[in-house]
Amino acid sequence: MNSIINFLLLISLQVCCHQFSEYPNPDHVHKDKNPHKHHELPLAEEGQKYPNYHKIVSSNSEFAFKFYQEIASDAAAKNIFFSPFSISTAFALLTLGAKSETKNQIHKTLAFNISEIEEREIHEAFQQLTHELSHPSSKVQLNIGNTLFIDESLRFLATFLEDAKTFYEAEGLSIDFSVPRLVKKQINDYVRNKTHGKIPLAIEHLEPATVMVLVNYIFFKASWEKPFDIRLTRKRDFFIDANTTVQIDLMRHMDYYNIFRDEDLSCWVVEIPYKGDITALFILPDEGKLERVEAALVTETLSKWTTSLTYKNIDLHFPKFNISASYDVKYLLQRMGVTAVFNDSSDLSGITGECNLKVSKVCMGMRLVAGILPFSLNQIFSKKIFIHKALCQGI
Repeated sequence: MNSIINFLLLISLQVCCHQFSEYPNPDHVHKDKNPHKHHELPLAEEGQKYPNYHKIVSSNSEFAFKFYQEIASDAAAKNIFFSPFSISTAFALLTLGAKSETKNQIHKTLAFNISEIEEREIHEAFQQLTHELSHPSSKVQLNIGNTLFIDESLRFLATFLEDAKTFYEAEGLSIDFSVPRLVKKQINDYVRNKTHGKIPLAIEHLEPATVMVLVNYIFFKASWEKPFDIRLTRKRDFFIDANTTVQIDLMRHMDYYNIFRDEDLSCWVVEIPYKGDITALFILPDEGKLERVEAALVTETLSKWTTSLTYKNIDLHFPKFNISASYDVKYLLQRMGVTAVFNDSSDLSGITGECNLKVSKVCMGMRLVAGILPFSLNQIFSKKIFIHKALCQGI
């Protein structure tokens, strides 16, 4: 029986969530325990201080799911593809220079409870997490970076720039914003070099009042631990919706994987490892159950899935696909409660010492390629925060 397949793609700190194209075969069961346990970031050695990045994992996951729900409410039948880690990192960096209600709103939306975690601990956690993710196994290529481009008429406060470099490995570059065409070229060339040419056009439009641009980029490339055999790849129908079908290359591999059948949500979950210490978690809702699974995307559900996985022999079918997406992050964050940083009450005086800065635009562009040869998944994220001069009101 043909079924409609809708891709569900969620990128978070712990997991990549997709759908794979057909049900796992539950008849092939291996009773031995999985020698490849679910990969997690390393814990502290016995007697050592517990890594700070564990203090923000639940917050980052909570933000990821809430942001997903905001996109899903408008996305209709479109694919959803975004990087919550990119958003969280860039705005956490921005709080180094934010004050008063501007900072409070960002912390609240990013799910950081300042009564339970100190601000410095948040930044230390991002520092450690970025370091861990940027220095994985040599089998994985993962580059994460933050860069602040500022107009020559302004100067970063020494404390802000030092903290941005220390906690977020951010570069601060002074350029002449008076010629937008040249500024776009400088920024685009910079990002293109940092992402191995995968993001050739980071900025398409730059408004005249812009005096600062914060760019966060992520480049990830890895090969599957269990490669698909190209000889088993076949052209198959792929159902985009009830009335639209396209021909795709459907890869196939029969092997042991961690899987779980969630009867409550009517979906299958399968974990597919890359070479190295990173895995992807794919979710396949039963026909007509996608919205039900989406509504249940919370940290508790993720925990249930990852702790319930069992090692079984399955007949895995996986499509070759490309996904590109872009979002007006400003609009989505405003709906989630971040408003002050976007209007004239914005207080970003901790960046330059001036009170007339506000964020005018936040955009994100992504591209993902799941290929047959090489057997790899490439994820490229780029997020830009544009800061303009603003009137100084209520500060």
